[in-house]
Amino acid sequence: MKNVPTLGRPDARRTTSRPVLTAMSAPGSLIAVALLVLYAFTAPDYKVFTVAGAVPIALTGLGLLVLIGWAREISLATAGIFGSAIYVMGYLTRNPEEGPGLLGAGGVKGGGLPWVLAAVIVIGGCALALALIALSSARLPGIYLVVLTFGLQIVIERTIYTYGDLAGGLSGGDIRGNILTIERPGFFGIDIQGDTAFYFFALGWLAVALVLLVRLRRSPVGLAFHLVGADRQAAAAVGINPLKFRVLAFGVSGALAGAGGIVSAWHLESPPVFINLMSPYSLLLLAIPVLAGLDSIAFVVLVAVSFQLTPVQLESLRISPFILAAVGLLAGAVFGSRGMGGRAADAYRYLLHGGRRTRTARERLDAAVLRGSEGLAAEDGGTPISMLSAEDRSAALAVLEAWLPPRPAIDNAAEARDIVVTFGAVHALDGASIRVPNQSMVGLLGPNGAGKSTLFDVISGVRRPDQGSVSLFGTDVSAMPAWDRAKLGVARTFQTTRVMPDLTVGDNLLSGAYQRIGINPLRFLAGDPRAAARLREAEDAAWAAARLLDIDRYWNERAGTLEFSARRRAEIGRCLLAGPRLLLLDEPAAGLDPASSVALFSLLKRLHADLGLTVLLVEHYVKAVLDSCDLVYVLAEGRILAEGTPAEVAANTEVRDRYLGTRMRYVPKVVVQTDAAAAAVTPEDATAAEISSP
Repeated sequence: MKNVPTLGRPDARRTTSRPVLTAMSAPGSLIAVALLVLYAFTAPDYKVFTVAGAVPIALTGLGLLVLIGWAREISLATAGIFGSAIYVMGYLTRNPEEGPGLLGAGGVKGGGLPWVLAAVIVIGGCALALALIALSSARLPGIYLVVLTFGLQIVIERTIYTYGDLAGGLSGGDIRGNILTIERPGFFGIDIQGDTAFYFFALGWLAVALVLLVRLRRSPVGLAFHLVGADRQAAAAVGINPLKFRVLAFGVSGALAGAGGIVSAWHLESPPVFINLMSPYSLLLLAIPVLAGLDSIAFVVLVAVSFQLTPVQLESLRISPFILAAVGLLAGAVFGSRGMGGRAADAYRYLLHGGRRTRTARERLDAAVLRGSEGLAAEDGGTPISMLSAEDRSAALAVLEAWLPPRPAIDNAAEARDIVVTFGAVHALDGASIRVPNQSMVGLLGPNGAGKSTLFDVISGVRRPDQGSVSLFGTDVSAMPAWDRAKLGVARTFQTTRVMPDLTVGDNLLSGAYQRIGINPLRFLAGDPRAAARLREAEDAAWAAARLLDIDRYWNERAGTLEFSARRRAEIGRCLLAGPRLLLLDEPAAGLDPASSVALFSLLKRLHADLGLTVLLVEHYVKAVLDSCDLVYVLAEGRILAEGTPAEVAANTEVRDRYLGTRMRYVPKVVVQTDAAAAAVTPEDATAAEISSP
């Protein structure tokens, strides 16, 4: 995107493309680092040892944050994966010993591997185990996946935990009676046998995990995780494979649980015979991200530390430490999906920007409707609140055009032929055929139950037809899933707005850019400057789309706090970031008042003209469709009732009798192409007759 005008906007770029530097320079991060360093040199050794034990729990909790908070999946095998990593790491790094052993039955068994190689094996094995569980449940609903993970936990408890030769089992010794130990490694010649040295070594593991996780969260992959967790169909509509990200989320969770087990093995220095890593412990670990908040990395660490320190106090009161699991899950339900972290962010926003009442008044003022194609006007039709100058609009269009893929030189962007879809004995579609000419705006009308949304689902790949074929840009895609069709340049919205309510408008728009960015996720984790540059291009395109859709004022606002029209425009903006050559809009004006509906269609017409987008839309607002579209289809009882220009369809006798009504009179709007002073338009030509929606 070289030689593209730049757009003025809030300083959001640094938080996206340079997330680690932003996080490190935050006052809270600097204070936390200072306190951790100070604690190591002022606290007694036994307290330093105790706090170091929070690092494995924090690592495991961060993995669950990705799984539960981002991808919205649940695993009940986390304790088993965590415990297995402890045992297997001890075995792989233990040097085998010859000799009679304690009972004369032989020496200690072990792998004798370098700790780095052993760590790679353990982390990879833990990631693979959970990824295979997720992959094996590809066609199963989520509840069955939870049952599978619980089954894995039970299998681990009955095999790895009880196998003495592996790592001591539940007795602390192997089957020959040898007491097993796990030796702390050296690190570049530095002795970390002491508790203070190991404390900093463990913090190093946590720091690496935090850096990688912050980069992942701010990358397209992190936003794709969130979109898959929020709505799988919406994710597939912008080119994201939900199964791929389900497997990836389980893999990341397993890898971090494995890393936590490795650090715990070195922390304990012997098999954990005194720690109950059975299934109830999975609930304790599960409570960490639930209580912290499903998108709060910092609070996961804070809750993990508290969960490490609190059991010591509970034991003195003879209360089971697992009471923390119940309290944490209940408190998480009270706080909601945003948890303690989200509530703390709300409190911080309150201190900076004042109370909710003030913000609501401002949002009510900003919740305007588009009276024309120039900008948003006040709800009473008064002075526009937000209006792009011609220069700003040209700059925004230039940025967005540079982001969109080249327009295809083809006659029809989409074509559906003889589509048949049945639900039992009901024919939702019965031989329907439509074509969408390239760079045109096509409307699909029809009464409720006519099959309009079903036809949309067939074209976008949500549903496969029982008979018939679908082609996009000359390619037969009848057997292609929705996410692969999106890669060809198709994006769609849905009847109900499908935004991520807990994320900002900026993040909602950027979540659509995953497949368009096209960068290997590992390059984002490694901090590749080229990946960061591509992400900045995506953010510039998102900001341009936000300005054109007049939602730039909400860039840092949570999408769930916006009024309905703004959420609808945010969903359209997400589709634009996917780089569509064909945009499918399923009842975009649903739920909007008449003025807002006219405003939205005015906006869509201008985007269609300025960006050369091909648009296919379903809508009940007949007048807006006839005024906006080049070609109109009418669907009734699963069949095409009529097709043609708006005037031809409006004049069709059968359409008038069965759908529009016989009293309808439609006069097309006249667009004057000559100089303003050379032509005059009569009121009859300039105004379309009122058409009531059926």
